[in-house]
Amino acid sequence: MSKKTMGWILVIIGLFMLFKMVRVSSFGFYSIGGRVNTSAIVLVLLIVSGIAVVVNKNKFTWGCFVLSLAFLVVALILGTELYFAYSTLTDVLLVLVPVVFGAGLIIKSAFEKHKKKENKYEY
Repeated sequence: MSKKTMGWILVIIGLFMLFKMVRVSSFGFYSIGGRVNTSAIVLVLLIVSGIAVVVNKNKFTWGCFVLSLAFLVVALILGTELYFAYSTLTDVLLVLVPVVFGAGLIIKSAFEKHKKKENKYEY
């Protein structure tokens, strides 16, 4: 198994354990200043751009549709309240160590491949 593959496996395991430690307290749309809810704005943009794509398919309408979908995802992410559950130092280390070592292995394998390519063309 290569260093890069092992690194990705360690990063995925570490991030999976990190995500298991996170708790979601509320989920909804982001509110600007606590008063203006973005749900109506984003949903109207999504509906209008969807209608525009059906009526006239071109790059601009598809770009607007994709942009409105991105706004929808961002509004949902910003409206989500996350917190970490109570955990011990051992739990935190069991999460951080695989992520750090995995990222290190990925970076090391990237530099080794780059170095091999440079040496290949030297005489």
